[in-house]
Amino acid sequence: MLKKSVTELVHPCFGKIRFNEKFSKILELKPFCDLAFKSQLGTKSLSRKFVNAKHTRLTHSIGVYYLTSLLLKTCKDKFSNYIEISSQDEEALLLAALGHDIGHLAFSHSLEIKEMKSHEEMTIELFEKYCDEIDEIFGYDIVSKVIQIFKNNIKVKQQGTDGQADEELDILFIFSSLLVGTIDCDRMEYIITDRYMVTGEKLDFTSIFDYITIVLLNNAPTVGFEREAIPVIENLLTNRFEQYEQIYFDEDSTLIEIALKDFVKEQSWNFDEVSSYTEYGILYELHNILSCPKEAGSVNSRLSEIILLGNRKNILFKKFISKDEFDFFMDKINSIVDDRIDLLWIKTEHKTNCIYKPNKNKVYIKDNDGVVKDITEVSLKITDLKVDYYYVMIDLALSYIDVTVSKNLKSLFNDNAVEIEKKFVLKQNISVPENISYAEIFDKISKISGISFENEFAKTVNYDQYYIPSVEIPTGMAIRLRKNTSGDCFFIKLSADDGTSITKRDEQPFPNCSSLEEFVELAEKFILLKGYHLSGKLILTEGIKVTTKRIKILSKVYDSIIEFAFDNSEYEYNGVTKKDYMLECELKQGDDLSLWYLSKHLRELGFVETNESKETRAKKALGVEID
Repeated sequence: MLKKSVTELVHPCFGKIRFNEKFSKILELKPFCDLAFKSQLGTKSLSRKFVNAKHTRLTHSIGVYYLTSLLLKTCKDKFSNYIEISSQDEEALLLAALGHDIGHLAFSHSLEIKEMKSHEEMTIELFEKYCDEIDEIFGYDIVSKVIQIFKNNIKVKQQGTDGQADEELDILFIFSSLLVGTIDCDRMEYIITDRYMVTGEKLDFTSIFDYITIVLLNNAPTVGFEREAIPVIENLLTNRFEQYEQIYFDEDSTLIEIALKDFVKEQSWNFDEVSSYTEYGILYELHNILSCPKEAGSVNSRLSEIILLGNRKNILFKKFISKDEFDFFMDKINSIVDDRIDLLWIKTEHKTNCIYKPNKNKVYIKDNDGVVKDITEVSLKITDLKVDYYYVMIDLALSYIDVTVSKNLKSLFNDNAVEIEKKFVLKQNISVPENISYAEIFDKISKISGISFENEFAKTVNYDQYYIPSVEIPTGMAIRLRKNTSGDCFFIKLSADDGTSITKRDEQPFPNCSSLEEFVELAEKFILLKGYHLSGKLILTEGIKVTTKRIKILSKVYDSIIEFAFDNSEYEYNGVTKKDYMLECELKQGDDLSLWYLSKHLRELGFVETNESKETRAKKALGVEID
């Protein structure tokens, strides 16, 4: 039987794809074989969150090859009167599509650093290295043509797609903007395949090709689209934007990526060494370190645990979409560790997600009136929306800090910034005995509501010093210093009124501030961060003091966890004292509907709901006005 001259490969989204004899031989060359051992999603393939994200660069490259073949067919059908597309042009474009990623390192972009060559430069070098074998397969100098396509692609990335200098309509130029850019085969393929492999959702944007047209800009031809393409383009760009948020900038895989970069740094691998390692080789090194008793407790062992075992114990992590909030958070970290920042394994990362860049790689639409417009002029969905993501990660297992600093850092990273609670006080006509039994109160709550209090009661005494600001601050903001057995901590609380009947407050702790002056400096930044203007320098003087004897307990209410805290408080100002009782029910986990359910039963016990803060109640009880 004669050997088939055609190879069929199966793509997860596009089905069977046929390769003729020439391209079948190309796939046997080492750089192309290596694509099967490079994960398309890099460190996402190691994340427990993305268990199906195991597809390779080869899968992706085959998909780009397929989409390019569809694009070529469309261009031949639509532009044959204007453009001559030779068989060599077709082969060069298909080879560029199939080989556009051979320069990638193991784990995709995860191991790329600024000092290294780009994967585009590496791709060109590999084509030059295998020039003789490739040219021999095709029977002519195809490599120089492919390299020119890649150089055009790099130029398009750097300068955009606003037409070429001469007035020739060249298929290679057109494809430079359709192999890399805002709308291109590479981007289209990874959006379709990555989404399917991670979530199982099927997308299809290939109808965009049906609406390709040529527009003239400054008397130079470039690629545009007919108006009918707008819904498909909108779908493509918005899906890409969402995918960066949900998949590519995922927190867990970002942590693995940072650990992997640190591992490479620990190994002191140079560029040649990094580029020589396959993903299997790196995983083999990590596995050996993890299995070696001598490595136990070492930095490399810890990094191996993070990468291979998914060990997130003792790792603190935060993600921000505001640089101001990120900078403020870093200031708070610095205030906690003081001058011991070098003792922390702390890493920061910044990534940017754009839905569309109108200053580069524009998408041109030929409107019904024949006028060429940028897509933002004709689309209600596409804007130059940009989101910056900032990550902060600290591994306490690799940090050399004391228990107190560690505890304060955990509190900073883990505490819910917004306190969600309902507050209750007893009706005025109900007298409260001096020796009130907390156990009796909770026993009554249990009997009426059916809520079980199975945990142990915790008793604390808090001493709160509230401060009077020298300038006007946002309504609902309270500034205090709390002292208890856990230590001293400054707090700022700001009402987060969202129109519901549940009290929500942004609670910002400032642990480890060694002085009032140091706290004031951070407080000013926080107030400005929240969008408020200060009329002058913030100076704080002592106001009301509150001593609270608190008993608290966690309990499950439906599927939520609520902390019940019964407070016996004494307010003091200018030698006058008053007592007050309050029950606070704070949602620690779950749905705030459980707080609504709870309030119905508490009303039966003689409690009434209040949204007043302790400071406000203290002012009313003492009969004082503090400006």
